[in-house]
Amino acid sequence: MVINIAVSGIPRGYHFPRADGNWLTEEHKQKILAISPEIKLYEVPPHRVMEFEKAKEINILLAEGGGEKGYPGEMNREEYRNFFSPNLKWVQVCSTGINNQVTDEIREGKVILTNARNLHTIPISESVIAAMLQHAKRFKQRRTDQTNHNWNQVKCDELYGRTALILGLGNIGKRVAELCKVFNMKVIGTKRSINPVENVDIVFPSHELGEYLKQADYLVIAAPLTEETEGMISEKEFSQMKENAYLINISRGKIVDEHAMVKALTEKKISGAYLDCHVTEPLPEDHVLWELDNVFVISHDSHSSPYIGDRMVEIFCSNLERFISGEPLLYVCDPNVGY
Repeated sequence: MVINIAVSGIPRGYHFPRADGNWLTEEHKQKILAISPEIKLYEVPPHRVMEFEKAKEINILLAEGGGEKGYPGEMNREEYRNFFSPNLKWVQVCSTGINNQVTDEIREGKVILTNARNLHTIPISESVIAAMLQHAKRFKQRRTDQTNHNWNQVKCDELYGRTALILGLGNIGKRVAELCKVFNMKVIGTKRSINPVENVDIVFPSHELGEYLKQADYLVIAAPLTEETEGMISEKEFSQMKENAYLINISRGKIVDEHAMVKALTEKKISGAYLDCHVTEPLPEDHVLWELDNVFVISHDSHSSPYIGDRMVEIFCSNLERFISGEPLLYVCDPNVGY
């Protein structure tokens, strides 16, 4: 039986997109095709999706995008939906979050949705540590001093002995905890199921967040966006944090109440923030966050890495082998949970 596979949308943060709007290398393509002689592989750049005649014959979709607008190189909602038909059995997305990719077919169990759960763990966790170090060592001030030719003695902090509170102890959260321990930090965190996690000193239930926020020097948001986590950090939580606490959000902007965050940052209720994600993306040019000197605005690309493509193909091929042999797929998402 022929297995029609379409690849559309360039993985966000990928370094080597092709001029035709596709991204697979010859090595990537050969690796996919080697799994079965029944595979027919179609590369379809997003701008060609609506005219792709075989869209309704596709059985497996390796996709990036699916949002209302879509980032450059990604499918928008209409293009993503164009692949859905009774023939489509499985969608593999190039991200951990699935907020834009869930459809009625997926909710009804007609199409399996899998994410790339471990794709960005290494680069994002390294970015979290970089955010901590740039804050503690005041790299922003160092750069300002250099620009102004100012020989300035800057008072810096250490990560040693500081406390990192990680909201969400999935793959990224656990890797952040591991790296924090390299710096002899105390690590506390919360997750859905309360059980011991390696490199985490205390795992607590989310309803006790306020008690532990008082201890945090760094609050790292690594939880998925769900009904439970949306708006989880609001004015109340900011009032419970230390004045020298630093916020690092590498998950989704809506987990934090943006108005309350801006207020806390403007009034110096917390010392600053590294924001990789935002409620509205791209961040509007006139947004106040651009102007705050205690904010590091990142364009939702802390996961940027030259290895994204290779890792994505590894994840996809591992699942493709399972799909063909009838084994359960890895990283199957529950649309009712949100990941």
